[in-house]
Amino acid sequence: MVRGPSRDIGDSFHYHSPSLRPKVGFMSSLSATEQTFSIGAVARRAGVAVSTLRWWERMGLVVPAGRMSGKRRYDHANLRRIALIQLWQRASMSLDEIATVLAGSSSDRDWRDAVRARVAVCDEQLARITAARDYLSHLIECPNDHPADNCPYLADAINEILAGRSDTGWGSR
Repeated sequence: MVRGPSRDIGDSFHYHSPSLRPKVGFMSSLSATEQTFSIGAVARRAGVAVSTLRWWERMGLVVPAGRMSGKRRYDHANLRRIALIQLWQRASMSLDEIATVLAGSSSDRDWRDAVRARVAVCDEQLARITAARDYLSHLIECPNDHPADNCPYLADAINEILAGRSDTGWGSR
């Protein structure tokens, strides 16, 4: 058997068997057949900053599939999770709400409560946006040349705001 030299603490040579070679990729937590992506590649693909992915990781929203050479690696399940987070962000959910939904139900909070609260906020926003659209549409259609001074509907809305009777300021037209 061929033996190779190695150094001991005392600088004397000792010989070991070549069967004691370190395994390639020993420090990796991923299998060699699993397709993974670097944090930079995932950030580009998702259209977010690398720091965003790190923040989501700190919040527990995303957990990398593993590490290779000490660097985060993401798999297809991570890509789906990131897309889901982005979808819920577009639905105006906060990261805390998203974390609640991802965590599922627990003894102290049901994820449905978080979603119900967000739906209520969306309903309020929708009411304000609808009122704004009504204002703007009326301004376009108003026959008065100076609606700020001469429009009776706008005058009524202003009076309601001044009287404290309207959140939107727009009564029925």
